[in-house]
Amino acid sequence: MHLYSLLCVIICVFAFECHAQQFYAREEPVEPCGGKGSKQVDVRGSREQRRAAETIIASFKRDSFACSEKPGTIITQDSVRIDLQDAVGGFERNGKRWRNLQLQQNGPRRPGYPSTIATVLIECNKTFPIRLVRKAFVDSMAKCAMIWLSQ
Repeated sequence: MHLYSLLCVIICVFAFECHAQQFYAREEPVEPCGGKGSKQVDVRGSREQRRAAETIIASFKRDSFACSEKPGTIITQDSVRIDLQDAVGGFERNGKRWRNLQLQQNGPRRPGYPSTIATVLIECNKTFPIRLVRKAFVDSMAKCAMIWLSQ
């Protein structure tokens, strides 16, 4: 009987936690993808760049960003890094405040060519499941799109 009660409590807590907040992810394609004048590198054909990006994404642990947080590099590994790009306060769009996270290549940038591999725009002062944040980076990279995460 105790085991049954414990299982019921676990299921209820899990169900409540899963349904208490709804998260939304919206894709905005980057046009053109890759090349001169683009906002994002097309890594779909580069196994080496994808592997480096996937490694840093897997180790990324941040699930929220304050509107008041200063921009800068959050994490660096080998040939890539994740930066908080925008100014303190983020930016406003559709009545919400956002922060701009970018997965970028390290090293010198070729003039006119992007260094950004993935872009995740995350609603500031909100907490998201880390799996959703990581998936947004992977989706951005795989689909050559900016991913907007909101609640």
